Amino acid sequence: MTYASFNRGIPDEAHQQLGILGPRGIAAFAFTHTGGWVIVTKDRAIYARGIPDDCYKALGVSMNAGDDLRALAFAPSGGWVFVTNRGHVASGIPDECFTTLGAMLSAGAHVTCIAFPPSGGNRWVILAGAGLNARGINDACYQLLCNCLPSTRPARTVAFTPQGGYAILAEDYYWGGGIPDECMAQLNAFHTGGFIVDHVVFAPSGGWSVLSNTKIPPRAADTIRSIENNIVQESGQAKSIWDRMTKYHTPGVSVAVVLNNRVAWATTYGRLEQGKDEFVYADSVFQAASISKVVSALGFLHQVQDNRIGIDENVNPKLSWTLPVCSGAQSSWKSGVTLRRLLQHRAGISGLGAPNLGSSCNNYGGFNGYANTSGVSVPTLTQVLNGTSPANSSPIQLTHQPNTGQFYSGPSYVVLMKLLEDLTGSDFRTWMRDNILVPTGMSRSTFDMTLPATLARAAAGHDASGNVISGKRNRYPEASAAGLYTTPSDLCRFIMLLNLRGRVGRRVVLDQTRADMMVNEATGIFTVGAPTANNFFYWHNGGNRGFKCLLKGFPNRQAGVVVMTNGDAGDTLHNEVVQAVETAYGWG
Repeated sequence: MTYASFNRGIPDEAHQQLGILGPRGIAAFAFTHTGGWVIVTKDRAIYARGIPDDCYKALGVSMNAGDDLRALAFAPSGGWVFVTNRGHVASGIPDECFTTLGAMLSAGAHVTCIAFPPSGGNRWVILAGAGLNARGINDACYQLLCNCLPSTRPARTVAFTPQGGYAILAEDYYWGGGIPDECMAQLNAFHTGGFIVDHVVFAPSGGWSVLSNTKIPPRAADTIRSIENNIVQESGQAKSIWDRMTKYHTPGVSVAVVLNNRVAWATTYGRLEQGKDEFVYADSVFQAASISKVVSALGFLHQVQDNRIGIDENVNPKLSWTLPVCSGAQSSWKSGVTLRRLLQHRAGISGLGAPNLGSSCNNYGGFNGYANTSGVSVPTLTQVLNGTSPANSSPIQLTHQPNTGQFYSGPSYVVLMKLLEDLTGSDFRTWMRDNILVPTGMSRSTFDMTLPATLARAAAGHDASGNVISGKRNRYPEASAAGLYTTPSDLCRFIMLLNLRGRVGRRVVLDQTRADMMVNEATGIFTVGAPTANNFFYWHNGGNRGFKCLLKGFPNRQAGVVVMTNGDAGDTLHNEVVQAVETAYGWG
């Protein structure tokens, strides 16, 4: 059998026995937290020193019965556990770990690793292919383990150093954090030499061992790993997502991809907040900024579906607020302010680059938000509409003739927010939650300005230099235009809904007529190409203070991608990541 090993600082006898037993195939090599050790070969031989007697006896019974050993670990408390093809035996490990392991095995999981961090207590990890359960482990390690789950090479092994460092093995991919430099160099050397590292083991004395019984077989590259390790080529060198995050001073990134109209994978990188030890998970929420508009558009089109208003009907008679007309504009133009034009940024409302017909015209596209710090007040919806204190934006007005040009208009969506509340008699945030977010399955999303406790583990915004913005996250009373908190996975459910023309699974959230209008006529979203073209796509980006994000959907390919970042320079980064995904899957 193929065998290669490199040991540093482990007991001499263990080193010698690995040389003798290694060619037979190593099923497990593990240290107790007091320095004992055991080697079990694939043909069920056991060689041990200083391990608990009951563990040694149980192993002997299992190996003599012809069981195949799959995982073996010792807990800091002195407990132990091993898993075979026929079940598991344990003593003195955390109760939750024991219960979880039993449930996973009963469900048919093929457990490949159990590991315990040196700090003890209810801290542990169980790996089983696409299955992962963990408590209290290093946050960066957990993030990497999660990133392995949807790939073709899920993590098979994780090992912890006595100081709390970690090494992760996923066939021909591996990661290390806080491990000895020489150990990392040997992981690299094994890979370069054509070996898959089967085991990396850390002794309580600081020694370590790298073992392999497996040559790297010919296999296609894993798509997810290829994307994250080759976001762009710069000066002939492949740059990883971690390289680009450093370049753009962006602490955290979250990515999700739709394939065949399902959320195929989600990965995360970096931290929720610079300088803190909380890392981004797939369920960590970011501010969606202007991507809020496309989700809000579903709610506004729902009013047409419910016969509360016509898509080309003048909205003014339905509003309890009077739309001002700036000097130079004509009052008669108000009749041209329709739901369709508001959604398409063609309604003549204050917008970026719109014609300035008079000195009182206010043309702007977005909103600056309000720092989440003491002494900073947040205006009501009416105060935002009127531009009165404490609003930091100008009054929303009719500034130019409707349908004479498309001028990006966040204010149009605030008018629509007021319209929805008038039509439904309900608060916008509550109505969107009950009628759009919940039915779509966007369970990690909210338009609330104050995050509920279930979403409190949220990304903090950062400026272009990577510094945390004051208050971590600005508040946006203009909820429909910029106030959504969400995750890429939730926004991928929104992509699935548009790709499937209004439904998610068997549930119809928006009827096909209105969904077709949104996708085919760029209503509430932007599109590129002919709707029948294979590479036709819709898109929207978002930029709040400290957050940048991008959504793209390819309905004729049943695909899409969302990237969310917590940095002001994240727009260049999210463009690069989306381009890497498109290239990998041939969507261009």
